[in-house]
Amino acid sequence: MPGIMRLLVRAACSNAKPYRLPAHGSGFGYTKLFVRAQTPDALQEESMACAGPIKHSLGMLFFALAAVILSGPATADTATAGKTIATSGAPGVVACATCHGAQGEGMAAAGFPYLAGQGVAYLTLQLQDFAKGERHNPIMEPIAKALDPAQIAAVAAYFSQLPKPFDAEALSAHSPTYPDKDAVGAWVANRGDWDNNIPACTQCHGPGGIGVGNAFPGLAGLPAKYITEQLTAWQQEKRAPGPLSLMGDIASRMSDVQITAVADYFSGLPESVKSGAAAPAPVSQGAK
Repeated sequence: MPGIMRLLVRAACSNAKPYRLPAHGSGFGYTKLFVRAQTPDALQEESMACAGPIKHSLGMLFFALAAVILSGPATADTATAGKTIATSGAPGVVACATCHGAQGEGMAAAGFPYLAGQGVAYLTLQLQDFAKGERHNPIMEPIAKALDPAQIAAVAAYFSQLPKPFDAEALSAHSPTYPDKDAVGAWVANRGDWDNNIPACTQCHGPGGIGVGNAFPGLAGLPAKYITEQLTAWQQEKRAPGPLSLMGDIASRMSDVQITAVADYFSGLPESVKSGAAAPAPVSQGAK
């Protein structure tokens, strides 16, 4: 938690200096990645200087924590209702399984992401954003708008309890601290690009990109086309930037080469780990 609090301070302070990943060290842990090591007095001084801007950020954090605590496990009835919509649809709503698979495993060839095992809060927010027009997709927008709040909650609860379509244990053990620097996707995913203030993807999305908690979705195994489209949408401000504008800000600093390389890396990661093969081929051209 202290590291997350420091991140909020940094995100709110317009005069905060970006922290660069040191040449040594693992590169994991919120405190290492997002802020310099500070004494409590130094942090308090910086916090006071930014007191106005961070009030909003802290409020967002406490609201989110309260939502997670109060939501609790999905009830069986809610998940059952969600299963009905997912497999059979509802008035004006096509069955989710049509595009996202019978077990929520997605359809990589068509670019449809998996939903199984993603956090209930994340899935709920995406459906709400589609319904409000804050996220755009010609297929998903009319579907989300046709769902009422209870149906959205039910669908999110159902898919969140399904098993992830990959070996999460094996992937979480795949945390290369020092990948080949010419392998742009692996490097940005696991180390970031601190010259351009880009944190490692795994810092929020977990080792192996398996996802963290309810808010940070799994990336491993998502179609490369889908990942590329989302990063590009954030970059072009065509998708809501998310809490604290994290993804909007990060994507805006990524190069096209990095976006393609990261998408390819995470897309192929489950299979490469399963087979014991190396991660997808390096992309060495262009800026990292």
